[in-house]
Amino acid sequence: MTIYIIILIVATVGVALVTFIESLSKNKLIKYGSYVVYFLLIELILYAVTESITIPAVILVVVILIIILILLIKGSFIISSGNRTIKYIISFIFLAAAIFTGYTLYDSIMNPIRFNKEMNKRYQETVDELKRVRTAQVAYKNEYNKYSKYMDSLKIFVENGSMTVVRKEGTVPDTIYLQEGNNLEKAEKRSIELGIIKRDTIKVNIIDTLFSNYDINRFGIVPFTNGSVFDMDTASIEAGGLTINIFEAKVTNLELLKGMDKQLILNLNDNAIQNSRYPGLKVGSLEENNNNEGNWDKEFDLKK
Repeated sequence: MTIYIIILIVATVGVALVTFIESLSKNKLIKYGSYVVYFLLIELILYAVTESITIPAVILVVVILIIILILLIKGSFIISSGNRTIKYIISFIFLAAAIFTGYTLYDSIMNPIRFNKEMNKRYQETVDELKRVRTAQVAYKNEYNKYSKYMDSLKIFVENGSMTVVRKEGTVPDTIYLQEGNNLEKAEKRSIELGIIKRDTIKVNIIDTLFSNYDINRFGIVPFTNGSVFDMDTASIEAGGLTINIFEAKVTNLELLKGMDKQLILNLNDNAIQNSRYPGLKVGSLEENNNNEGNWDKEFDLKK
């Protein structure tokens, strides 16, 4: 279809220019060939206009037949008329139509490319933010043995909270490691008793360690939106006789890609649904323990 359009545009421009050359405009082959080119161009314009509009096939056929009849009756006048003003006006009209069709074709090709480029940009920044939410949730669970249900409380924890870490000094000697049967845990315990190594439990600020060089005001906010916050919730499931706390944070494509081509967003959502995927970005799950994985493609983990 694309090649057909390009050939048609070139042919239309050629025929329109030929009308300025008297000797060529009187050539029967060119004249009747022009009928065909003009008809195809108008048919293409009709197709472009009606592509997104449901029109009964009978009505469309009737319109095309009327156009053919007009071309057969008036076509020779357009090409061979001695009135240069009329010929030039008609020629410029078809030239303009060809240029418009060419631009429409170019835009139809470039629009998905522009869409994907902008989508990948928004996805990357959103994935980075979801990773930060996950980091904060893991730290929160280590302190309180559960995940935070609310983004506001999680943000307060990041700003003002602390987490427990073990500061290690010294290394376990190989001799003690061998004496304890290559058991690292026992070897460390024995080394601590002998004062060879030290293990101190200390508290460190969350914001100074996990979120250094980060604007905390952006935490939980979906990038490229007017302050929208990630939809987040927690749940508990039974697995292996244990009750496991899980969380999920997400944003839909409709929210994240707002302002972009609506039809391409709907196509993206349809493809995700058909492949049993969430139509957007999310981390974690409320249905299963997925180790807090994200649903994005791995390429977003590789980009810096």
